[in-house]
Amino acid sequence: MNEALEDVLGSRVDRARLLPGGASKEAWEIETADGRRLFVRRAMGGVIHGHTLSLREEFDLLVAAREAGVTVPRPIAYLGDLDGREAFVVEFVGGETIGRRIVRDPPAGLDVRLAEELARIHSIARERLPFLPEPDPVASLQGELDVVGEPHPAIEYGLAWFRERAASDRAPVVAHGDFRIGNIAIDDGRLVAVLDWEFAHVGDPLDDLSWPVVRAWRFGADDRRLGGIGDVEPYLARYAELTGVEVSPAELDAWEVLGNCKWAVGCLSQGRRHLSGEDRSVEFAILGRLAAEQELELLDVIARIDGGEPHRAAPTAGVVHDRPSAGELATAVREFLEGEILPRLDDHRARFRTLVAMNALTIVERESPEPAERDPTLARAIRAHGTGAADLAELRAEVEARVAVASPRALERYP
Repeated sequence: MNEALEDVLGSRVDRARLLPGGASKEAWEIETADGRRLFVRRAMGGVIHGHTLSLREEFDLLVAAREAGVTVPRPIAYLGDLDGREAFVVEFVGGETIGRRIVRDPPAGLDVRLAEELARIHSIARERLPFLPEPDPVASLQGELDVVGEPHPAIEYGLAWFRERAASDRAPVVAHGDFRIGNIAIDDGRLVAVLDWEFAHVGDPLDDLSWPVVRAWRFGADDRRLGGIGDVEPYLARYAELTGVEVSPAELDAWEVLGNCKWAVGCLSQGRRHLSGEDRSVEFAILGRLAAEQELELLDVIARIDGGEPHRAAPTAGVVHDRPSAGELATAVREFLEGEILPRLDDHRARFRTLVAMNALTIVERESPEPAERDPTLARAIRAHGTGAADLAELRAEVEARVAVASPRALERYP
């Protein structure tokens, strides 16, 4: 990659470091001989959501965002094909981006700064970016569920519940699409960059406003509803002051449900990237099983909004768990050991024991039954007829049974 990059930048690359993280894009920190510190964003070959922007489009969006006063890294160049993959380069911006670290001691006033950045993002002229999609949020997620190919009645229930309540006459805006803690950089107590624009689209302002409220993006600081950093009231008040757009508590609640549906579908889609062979990864494999956590959360939010905790039906026998199945997870772990751990082991004892562990996993693979298929009848009924086609308590019992296997500690959040 360095030679191709040097041709574009006109300078020798002295250092190139692949940064951790990134589910669908590579991130490289680059230092050049002429003293520049740059950031290269490069495609990996897969996407999380169907309306993901190309890197050409994402680069053009960064240019427009910077012109609108949004705090983004300075765009340098769209690189086109970089050793077989699309890429662009921007200035390198330091700072902390790990959500769990940020919420431990969030900077004072970060809630208001988030609102100010969103106001600037939503001021970007739509006409400036004609390539941005304008998806219907429910239909788009239903389409992605169809691609997953596995029925999920709880997600269908959340989507139907949202559609029954979320009428809006607001003018659509340019939306970031993934605006949350974890996609901003904090340095010396200041917000220094808004990152990761690949899901940008045209939509309701609440699409962005509500996203950091989703529990998954509070990073364990659940007592602070806004992204684990603070309360929503100052955030919404500052946004309304700057834009004139006011949000009621009921609207925010409804969009929080949709946000949990969106991340549940995102987890399932990541799992399918692994299962399809598009991008074999133990990380993507386990995400497929963690979608059940988001399903439980969305059902709990709905229960609280609609008037309290529902009676919990006893889980029925024969619950069909999500994919990857136990055997498929064993395969993912074995492939990880074989491809990423074993080649790095110099200690003969550690290599031998790793080979033994891999052999044990092959036994699990051979012994595991074929993945069971889930009955699609209920999911289809909910999509066709709405929330009245299902019982919330029964849905919750089935989801809890899956969470009890995939992530039992998550059940502790719901006494």
